[in-house]
Amino acid sequence: MPDPLPARKRSALLGHLRNGRDVAAAAQATGVEVKNVFTAARTDTALALALAGTDPDEMGAGGVVARADYLRLLALGATPSLAAQILFDGAGTAGHWRQENAAFARACEAVKDMSVTAAAAARAPRFTPERRHAFLTCLESGMTVTAAAAEIGITTAVVYQRRTRDTAFAAAMDTALRATPRQKPKAPAASAETWEAFFAALRTGVALRQAALAAGILPETVYERRRTDAEFARRTDRVRAAR
Repeated sequence: MPDPLPARKRSALLGHLRNGRDVAAAAQATGVEVKNVFTAARTDTALALALAGTDPDEMGAGGVVARADYLRLLALGATPSLAAQILFDGAGTAGHWRQENAAFARACEAVKDMSVTAAAAARAPRFTPERRHAFLTCLESGMTVTAAAAEIGITTAVVYQRRTRDTAFAAAMDTALRATPRQKPKAPAASAETWEAFFAALRTGVALRQAALAAGILPETVYERRRTDAEFARRTDRVRAAR
């Protein structure tokens, strides 16, 4: 099937849309059919943004896309914590958005209400007693929390939510973690400059793992510091929400 919008025409079309032309005028000036513009926008996020009146190259465009992706996941039946884990490695970015923007908070609730109930009903209980036992067994064998969670099919956000509200489970986790000595990751020394490079790579829509790798830091090092350094965790959330 031929490409409905070749690269050169796409670039020209985006230029017309950025300059304020409506889609019909922009399509005519570019020499493409309006229906092909809409077809291309189904999979072209930048084009969809331009059609909606947002310059895809503006600094805030990444935040628009991330918010749309978050709402899409809620509509598919994901819980807020699962959506945050998928998009933001469990960071509180979406929580900050809801607190700062009442309209976004209302949109989240509306999308959750209209999400497919069949998908929610079909979803297995996330952290049953059997799964908790399997998770603790994985920890005792020497797995990291992230690896053990993935092994039994849950997210780390679910683990830490359970740990926060269940002191017995928290104690069992600590015992399991002490059962097998764990080798710390052999990461390059994280100097002040390295951490600043990490923060420079952070922005809305960029996962902590991506920013860590861009700065030459093992992602596990970042996760561990977030767990043990509250100010560092707050700073990562602020930086990602601000860009």
